[in-house]
Amino acid sequence: MFDEGRFFTRGDSVRAFDTRFGRLGMLICEDFWHASPPYLLWLDGADVLLLASASPGRGLNEHDRLDSARWVEGVNQAYANLFTSFVVHSNRVGYEDGMNFWGGSTVFDPAGELVAHGPYFEEAIVPAVLDLGRLRRVRARLPLLRDERTSLVQAELARLASK
Repeated sequence: MFDEGRFFTRGDSVRAFDTRFGRLGMLICEDFWHASPPYLLWLDGADVLLLASASPGRGLNEHDRLDSARWVEGVNQAYANLFTSFVVHSNRVGYEDGMNFWGGSTVFDPAGELVAHGPYFEEAIVPAVLDLGRLRRVRARLPLLRDERTSLVQAELARLASK
């Protein structure tokens, strides 16, 4: 499990891209478990973060969801809030080699509000409307991207890299 290195090599850039729907950034599986790739896409102007994963089910307990689902959904909501961006997450569903992939795809808006949620443990097409006006309103009220100090980040990363 989690042996992507057998089939894929690591990329050497993280870049957003323009579409007729707006500026998007895409991350695959482990890429969005680290804070730096979504942060870089945000700095590159991504209005929508597209996240695709194959997250297996883990953590059965007394809660209404698997621990893995609660954690992934919490991270996606946090990214939406922190980066004032839409976060669209599509997760694998079904069984393979004894592992259960829980599905439960989500869409969060730039204020961290849940827009759409797919069912757990079953395939589904989950429609959602992304209101780009909402994006502009949230960013006007909370201008995090405008006020980000990238020169400070660059200087501190250079300092840390030189250790």
